Amino acid sequence: MRRRARDAAPSLAAFVAGLLAAVLLWNGLFGLRGDTDEEFDIAHLVRWEFGALANKWLFAAGEPLRDDPPAEEAIAAWFALGDRSGEDGRRLENVVESAIEGRIDAAIREHGISFPLPLPGALEVWPPLDIELTPSPHVLVISPRTEIRRQDERILQFDLGIEELYRIEREAEERDDSIAAFVAPTGGIAFYPAIVDARSYRGAVGTAAHEWVHHYLAFYPLGRAYFAGGDAQTINETVASLAGWELRDAVLERFGDPTPPASFAPAPASGPDIDRSAVLRELRLEVDALLEQGRVEEAERRMEEVRLMLADHGISIRRINQAYFAWYGTYAARADAVDPLGDQLRELRARAGSLARFLELVRGITSRAEVEALLAGTEATPG
Repeated sequence: MRRRARDAAPSLAAFVAGLLAAVLLWNGLFGLRGDTDEEFDIAHLVRWEFGALANKWLFAAGEPLRDDPPAEEAIAAWFALGDRSGEDGRRLENVVESAIEGRIDAAIREHGISFPLPLPGALEVWPPLDIELTPSPHVLVISPRTEIRRQDERILQFDLGIEELYRIEREAEERDDSIAAFVAPTGGIAFYPAIVDARSYRGAVGTAAHEWVHHYLAFYPLGRAYFAGGDAQTINETVASLAGWELRDAVLERFGDPTPPASFAPAPASGPDIDRSAVLRELRLEVDALLEQGRVEEAERRMEEVRLMLADHGISIRRINQAYFAWYGTYAARADAVDPLGDQLRELRARAGSLARFLELVRGITSRAEVEALLAGTEATPG
């Protein structure tokens, strides 16, 4: 689906608003301090944001002079490339980004998700969809050893080798032996434009939709409470997962997937005779119980034993520790999650009837108690 130049990129005012939000809010969340060379600090963020702005506007301005391929053709060709950094990749990337943005925009409109204030037709979807298909940074996650909790995070560069990941974790733990560190990969980050790591078309659409939900929620109490951590962070990520998956499925149903099935190869959920998610759920509950009893070293031994056992069954997880569970535990809709918020928010989505109504209900809440109140039928005023 081709769009005219004025629809190919957000308005300048919208982009500037997004840029300021990215610099201020994401700095507050991830501590973009730049203490080490591996970190993605404020300077990196500002350079990246303005580079993305220039790229979008040059693409929009040059559209009348180009003969871009149809969206289906561009998507199929771009995702088939082994090296997307070459001339062919650069030529097709903006076309693919524009197509994905337009398709998710159409799904959002079809679901009736709208901003509560009247906006011009071109901005009916707010904030405007804007993504960059690019490798996504890593995140250094810090948790106390005595409990599973996201204590601190730092965004790192994306091009780190596995030995560097281990070194960063080791150095963090040597500086403070009371913490556990884990460098987590990310599929995307809700900067503006959102970073989307496009390993497959299906995955890119899902990640782009997920990050847009974060952009949407940022205008409401739930999104603003993300930076306080705790339950609000888990609710945010779980809502973004559920809504993002639903928007992804709507896009795929309406527009299809022009890439061959082999381009989507998710990591196996189980080996020949073992269920990865069930094992991790059981381990998380066991570790929580051990840590509550103060048996920290025993909990750490169990996590490593289970990691090695999974490896014996062909399921490779680089490291499992308190920070690993703190990071992935925030996504309560995952198959390996133990937090009841996942099932509670799924039930709330089913009761809401529509995705738009679900987002209206949750965008004004900030706590686990408010989720439970909604499920109990307590009156709540949408944010």
